[in-house]
Amino acid sequence: MIETMQCAGADFCEELSGSSDTSFARFYEGDPPSRRIHSTENLTLLADMSPLVLGHLLLLPSNHHLSFAQVLSLHQEEVCGLVDDFIPLYRETFGEPLILEHGSSAGQESHACITHAHLHFLPVDGDAVDDLLIRDDLGYRDLDSLGELALPPWTSSAYFLRVYRGKVRVYLPTGGQKRQYLRSIVGTVLAIEDPEWDYAVVMRKRDLRETVRRVDYWPGKLSGDVTAAEVELSCGE
Repeated sequence: MIETMQCAGADFCEELSGSSDTSFARFYEGDPPSRRIHSTENLTLLADMSPLVLGHLLLLPSNHHLSFAQVLSLHQEEVCGLVDDFIPLYRETFGEPLILEHGSSAGQESHACITHAHLHFLPVDGDAVDDLLIRDDLGYRDLDSLGELALPPWTSSAYFLRVYRGKVRVYLPTGGQKRQYLRSIVGTVLAIEDPEWDYAVVMRKRDLRETVRRVDYWPGKLSGDVTAAEVELSCGE
């Protein structure tokens, strides 16, 4: 059974619902008026509110799930179709994307719990990220496809997801990871001084505005329907 949570007061949920009383609205004061790039029935693509690098995007489910393993178990074709559809646009705009996620589980009290699932997309060297995660003594499993994340045990487990150049890997948290662990790892790769990778410490407004400007043509490219043939790359057969 897929666990969901009530989202009253959760900032992502407020923003997706169209509320004007959000952290984004308070920090950016209408410039830009929105960071939303594209939406489908169950998913929304946003620019990260404090991007670590130009092109730092987030993919969120409309409903309040703890991990994309749970989202994939319900909407696999939609997730993988959208990812397959916009990755070519991402490459031509920002470069090769690294996909990261901190997946959480119900009742979790460690691993810096996430309460609304989101995938990070960043033009960052995934091999360098692997080196740092392995340095921190995290074990991992390689998956055959992103769709495999929808299978047990991932829908009820905490994990760190890394997808790079079509290779899907899941790292296993040890319980000792700090808050915003994956942002800190990316910050290290990008030579961002600690703790300036923390979105509560530095708000990179210029990078968000430039990211939004560069993707302003994407919605017209992402309006087509997803077909089964389009989802094979990410999800497998």
